[in-house]
Amino acid sequence: MIGNIYSNTKMSQEDTILLHLINHGKISNKECNEIYGFRHLPSVIRYLRKKEIRIISKPQSSENRFGGSVYWVDYTLAPIKEQPPKVQKMIVNYKSQYGVA
Repeated sequence: MIGNIYSNTKMSQEDTILLHLINHGKISNKECNEIYGFRHLPSVIRYLRKKEIRIISKPQSSENRFGGSVYWVDYTLAPIKEQPPKVQKMIVNYKSQYGVA
């Protein structure tokens, strides 16, 4: 897709991640790096939150292949009913425009 949800210019990291969250529901820093090549997802999430988009942080942990503990955060878009009205409208418009279920 060329453009972002606001204009026909190159899509920003913030728009890319927001659209990913709308389409897929969640993303981690590792997924973000592997899929989009963005190195610091928390700063993108911080920007989206400043725009009043509600995103839930869920800390995760596991063991790596060497038996050491590893930690990360999954970011999930809050349900549409918990979003502010302007964000609800934007999500609904995006879904109808691009045929997202």
